[in-house]
Amino acid sequence: MKFFSRVRKPFVFAALILTLALSSAFVPLSAGGSSLTTSCLTRYSKEILYYSDATYTNQVGTGVIYCNGRSTLTGTSTQYREETILDVCCGCVPC
Repeated sequence: MKFFSRVRKPFVFAALILTLALSSAFVPLSAGGSSLTTSCLTRYSKEILYYSDATYTNQVGTGVIYCNGRSTLTGTSTQYREETILDVCCGCVPC
């Protein structure tokens, strides 16, 4: 009986380690980590003009989203905006 109790502990430990190793191999990188391709999912580089109200007469900010996922904002952003496509993206660079 003591033989089985000594063998069972290492076997259970090895099975646990194997299960953890296999399960971590199938976790997608984008679920918790970062990837180079996640910032390059933009289809267009675009300029966004922000206005103070629904009349679209007083511009209060300007934003640009580039193909590599980087963005800039000058002024303030609001819910009243006009987007203009500047370029079509091929991956992380303009086509």
